[in-house]
Amino acid sequence: MNELFCKNLPTKPIPSMGKILVTGVSGYVGGHLVVELLARGYQLRLMVRGDAEAYKRRWPNAEIVVANALDPEQVKTALRDIEVAYYLIHSLNMGPKRFESADHQAALNFKDAAEENQVKRIIYLGGLGDVSSHLSHHLGSRIDTAINLIMGKVPVTTLRAAVIFGSGGSSYEIIHHLVKKLPILLPPPWAKNKCQPIALRDLIKYLVGVLEVPETAGGYYDVGGRDILTYDEMLKDFAKIMNKKMLFISSPFNAVSLYSYISSLITPLPYTLIRCLFESLQNETVCLENSIRDIIPFQPLSYKEMILEAITEKKLSK
Repeated sequence: MNELFCKNLPTKPIPSMGKILVTGVSGYVGGHLVVELLARGYQLRLMVRGDAEAYKRRWPNAEIVVANALDPEQVKTALRDIEVAYYLIHSLNMGPKRFESADHQAALNFKDAAEENQVKRIIYLGGLGDVSSHLSHHLGSRIDTAINLIMGKVPVTTLRAAVIFGSGGSSYEIIHHLVKKLPILLPPPWAKNKCQPIALRDLIKYLVGVLEVPETAGGYYDVGGRDILTYDEMLKDFAKIMNKKMLFISSPFNAVSLYSYISSLITPLPYTLIRCLFESLQNETVCLENSIRDIIPFQPLSYKEMILEAITEKKLSK
């Protein structure tokens, strides 16, 4: 990463803040969040499942603790002496049949451990979706996780995002490879559903911003970029910016499993992850409220700006 996303953030670091736990640091969002929080002078403990030494080499200024969210005792140890905890855990890589129960249990373990350790606040990143509609298993699990965390005594700040767009992220990789490798696309009916993508940099700014605005404790906020588009439009705009001529022919078939399988052959992402993400595309994911923009005021990127930034960062990283 060549620049800090939060250097012009309207909120200010809190020097008196105690130690912060960040989970999900091996993930796309969590890894970038760690960089920003360290740059702002916060004391961090990172909860990891893999090789602790590798994480120590990557972030020598952070404390590393090895813990599995499904192990209650390990989670209690990870949360000891923590003031604020970021909950960025999901189990999508387990596949459609297993991730819901794992997400449910992990959230309950975290809630109980946070209470026992008298953590002052949890910041949770969930998914957009109208709870009054029939949600996909993925989005439903995100809502279930939020409920499990909120049921505890520790105040929870919940941010809900749709497609998170940036170089190296799942959404970028899927769209980039589909546009790059296919001359013809057959978008299914759910490609006409609306989405409000958010740039990775803007999401990180909101995640850091709510930490630095204590009044957001207990709040529930939708976060998104400037544009509301269909998934079909997102693919077409990407192709246009890439100067790639493609033929789009609408398909009458939903066939989530087939589209997921084909995409797994074309992109570097596993079928299980793509399947869960594609199921969620059958729901419209737009912000139902925008109060966060008054609390943490800045202008989020448009979708075209997200594409240009992601492509540029991809080139610079090579």
